[in-house]
Amino acid sequence: RTARSFVRSLELKQVLRVCNAYPFSSSLDVYIGRSKLTSRPLAYKSCGEFAPALQVGDKIDFKVADSNAGTFTISDLPSSDAVLLMVVYRHDTISTAVSFESHVFSSLATAQVAVLDTYRGSAKSELRIQDAASPPEVPREPPQAA
Repeated sequence: RTARSFVRSLELKQVLRVCNAYPFSSSLDVYIGRSKLTSRPLAYKSCGEFAPALQVGDKIDFKVADSNAGTFTISDLPSSDAVLLMVVYRHDTISTAVSFESHVFSSLATAQVAVLDTYRGSAKSELRIQDAASPPEVPREPPQAA
């Protein structure tokens, strides 16, 4: 009895957060094996959180209606409580193939941010992240010769 409660206390709290960054009119369903995780399909630009008992080697399948959009295989898991972020997005602008990005948010008291560029178009942009307490940097003009 004591051993069983000890093992239970060692169980990790790992949340799987799946985000759909695939620009398509149909939504995605998420499966592990035959088990469907989504109660309703994930629309583009939306995320869902799930608490499956994940193991190394598990395959996470993404489906549009009954068609398989792609499969992600779990190759490693953290040994602590964590949020496991998985983002499915368009592989390129030519095909309908998907790609995946993953990130682990550890259980920390500080804020954590993951910035993923999943855009596959030709337009260019840049990202700037700034602490709200810091004033923005102002470009300085070089000194003028007298």
